[in-house]
Amino acid sequence: MTHADLTRPADQSARPTDHLAMPHRADDEPSRGRVRAWTRSALRDVVYCGAVLAWSIAGFTILVTGAAVTASLLFLVVGVFIWISLVHVLRWTTWVDRRLAGWQRHEHVVAIYRRPTDRGFIAYLRTLTSDPQTWKDMAWLAVTSIIGFAGGLAVITAAGLAATYVSMPLWYWAASHPHQEYGVTNLGFLTVDTPYDAGISAVIGLLLIPLVLLLARWCAAAHAGLAVRMLASDTTP
Repeated sequence: MTHADLTRPADQSARPTDHLAMPHRADDEPSRGRVRAWTRSALRDVVYCGAVLAWSIAGFTILVTGAAVTASLLFLVVGVFIWISLVHVLRWTTWVDRRLAGWQRHEHVVAIYRRPTDRGFIAYLRTLTSDPQTWKDMAWLAVTSIIGFAGGLAVITAAGLAATYVSMPLWYWAASHPHQEYGVTNLGFLTVDTPYDAGISAVIGLLLIPLVLLLARWCAAAHAGLAVRMLASDTTP
């Protein structure tokens, strides 16, 4: 018997094992990668909703204050300069909204503003006022101050409750009046004042996490899509 005859069975016995092991790895890793990618995107959406919540409050304050001051002084000479300042502040505010929407959608959101064709202050003022993008910026701040605030508040509140329930075993004992903390230690059907109740609350929090992530994904996608539709320019004027 030659050396080649002795080594052939060992090679043949190793091949089926390698052949059986490869499909398991090929099926396992893509599914894990998809779960990790989905989780990262969902967490990204939670951060986006939190930023939208904060910026919608800022945008509402800027819009209401600027509009009130401009309307009260518009018939005076100084009112014209306040209007010009307000338009530029609105552009900067919506620039932040575009960056946030682009970050969520992984794209670059661009707005194109008109430039005056003639020289002079009157031409500049007329172009600034007649630019459709100026009014779209103002309309967007009115929309996001309602929709963005409501969606961001819902997501952040839900995420906070899920985190509170999951961490309940660590701090439930510090609640001095657990029966009075409605929605936290008092869940209606359960009052958390024992380690067993805290464990049940932690399980509830774990079950809420996928729902919170789904809510965040839906709210973020809807808000970012609306932002692109209202703030992005389709063509160059």
